[in-house]
Formats: sequence, C-alpha cells, structure tokens
Amino acid sequence: MTYKYQLMSLNNSKLSKDGITSINMPPIVTCPGAGECKKYCYAQVGMQAMGNPKNFRLRAYQLWLDSPLDFKNIAKEEIRRSGRRIIRWHDSGDIVSLKYLKMMISIALEMPEIKFYTYSKSISIIRKFGFENLPVNLKIIQSYGGREDHLIDESYPFAKVFLNKENIPLGFTDMSDSDYLAATTATKIAIVVHGGRKSKFV
Repeated sequence: MTYKYQLMSLNNSKLSKDGITSINMPPIVTCPGAGECKKYCYAQVGMQAMGNPKNFRLRAYQLWLDSPLDFKNIAKEEIRRSGRRIIRWHDSGDIVSLKYLKMMISIALEMPEIKFYTYSKSISIIRKFGFENLPVNLKIIQSYGGREDHLIDESYPFAKVFLNKENIPLGFTDMSDSDYLAATTATKIAIVVHGGRKSKFV
C-alpha cells in the first residue's frame, strides 16, 4: 500500500472464511446511534482501541472529515485490490452522517458487481434517505441496542443480540459462525455476545 490510509481490514477470520472483508471507522465517535452497545463494544479493545497510535481507523475518520472524495476513491481502490465480491461496511464504527451514507450509496451504484452490507444503529439517518431508495447491492441491517431502537422498522432487515444460542427465538438466523447469510438473504438476524461482554438489553 503506497498511501498512509488503510480503510479495509483483512484480519477478521469470521468474515475472511466466507470471502468477506470490511471497511472500518473508529468505534463510538462514528456511532451517533450507539446506546447500551458502548458498554460491550469489542472494537474498543486491542489494536482497534481509540488510543492506539497505530489505529488506522482514526486516520480513516480524519480522512473522511478532511476529504470525503479522497476517502471514497481510496475505498474503491481497496475494494478493487481485495478481489472480494462481498464487502461489509463497519466491522467497527457506523454510519456517521447522511453525507456518509450517500457516499456509501454512491460507491454501491458505481460498483454494481459488489455486494455491500452493514449493521447499523444510525436508524434516523437511514430513514432520512429511505430504505426503499437503497440500491439493490447495499443491504443495511438495523441493529437493536442503540438509542433509536424505537425507529426500527422490522419490515426491513434487523438484528438482535442474545447472550447465548439457547436464547435465540425461532425465525432468527444465527450469525455466530458465519456472516454470509446476513450479507445475502437473512432478514431476522441473531448475534451472540462474544468475548465475555454482556448487555442489559437482551
């Protein structure tokens, strides 16, 4: 890589085994809809931690603030270089603004051969654009556990977090071992808390 920014992560083993890679932003600061999830966010530990001087996510966010067009162009270039056909937005971070969402949509429209998806708690931002107006190759999965749960429309894809697999109700698709169905066909998605972090909203 010849530039100082890195938007894409290739080290998520769960995603990689399904041929998926992710474009990331720093946690919390780019998560306007975050609520209870802040207490157990795995992206605040290890190399992803906000204070880590090697955190490429912080640099990515600064690039977005300074030059959204450069951010978009670098994202497209990294997607091309990856050779992947499924891209997840935000293994860490979220849709930080309507302008950012429109950038995601623009990339999807310009790269129709790629399937994009994301989990998001930025429900009010998404509703400003309209789920019905999203391109067919961009899937946004509404994620419970934020400040805007009351805005979630379950006629569109959504996800809930559960403490263990035994708590998952019928009709939900468990994404504990693979995210492939979330990216493609699943509409009611179950995520099991990992790493010992617990949540009161489950």
